Amino acid sequence: MSHPQNPLKLTCCLNLLNEELICPGCSGNIQTSRVMAYYCASCIFIMNRQCAGAPKTLTRVDNVSYELFFEFPFKNENAEIKCNICSKKAGTKGGLLYYNLEHDEALQVYCAIKK
Repeated sequence: MSHPQNPLKLTCCLNLLNEELICPGCSGNIQTSRVMAYYCASCIFIMNRQCAGAPKTLTRVDNVSYELFFEFPFKNENAEIKCNICSKKAGTKGGLLYYNLEHDEALQVYCAIKK
């Protein structure tokens, strides 16, 4: 597993007690007790195992395909981007999201891959 800058290593979160442990895929707090997560020490980047396993492209049951981005693909976009599934804010800086350009739809990773 890697993010754009460096490879990530599967790490026990007990070793990271002094770090902010927020997953960019689901914005969830990563537990600090015996939980394994993917971590980059150079960037202080961490991601839980479920979000790290998110596919680079995702096709939903309605046959619409989404591409995984590490941040919203349009730098000058000022509008708040909302998840098409839960309507919560998606694509915060440094956060992952799925996006379909043709339909102009964004999905939070957690919403898109949860079972």
